[in-house]
Amino acid sequence: MALRTDAYYRSLAEETVRGAGIEEPPVPLETIAESLGVPIVRHALPLWFSAALVYEDGMPAILLNTEKEPQTQRDATGHVLGHLIVLMHDQNASYPRDTGLDHHDADVVGADLEIPEFLVREQAQKWFNDYRYLARLFGVSEKRMLDKMQGMGLIKSRGIIWDY
Repeated sequence: MALRTDAYYRSLAEETVRGAGIEEPPVPLETIAESLGVPIVRHALPLWFSAALVYEDGMPAILLNTEKEPQTQRDATGHVLGHLIVLMHDQNASYPRDTGLDHHDADVVGADLEIPEFLVREQAQKWFNDYRYLARLFGVSEKRMLDKMQGMGLIKSRGIIWDY
């Protein structure tokens, strides 16, 4: 299996979001799943369970626990879609269940499906890097948006970078 960087996985997420025709936040993960032809089956399940990628008649489906908080459901949907997107782009990739692999690639793709860098950059320019407003716009916590913008270099830990 080829070594891939986080930038590669973020580019897969961006390609998927753009391919689904999403141009404004918040990013509806249901639209992404629909564009990939993957149904989301919602069902009340035990609290230890969040979501899973299952196969129904040879085709993937997402099983989602409705007993979880909405943000947990959204994160889990992004993560599972991340696994599927990685599998679609790398024939040597394998689903990590029982393989001893970690979930880092799915975490990166899933996080970037929810808050894609290209949309964050665009909206940050419109709203003067106001991470609090952007957090509400994207439907994520302020801490998560601040971390994302710091990771992108839009906000320093001691101030704001105005790059436009």
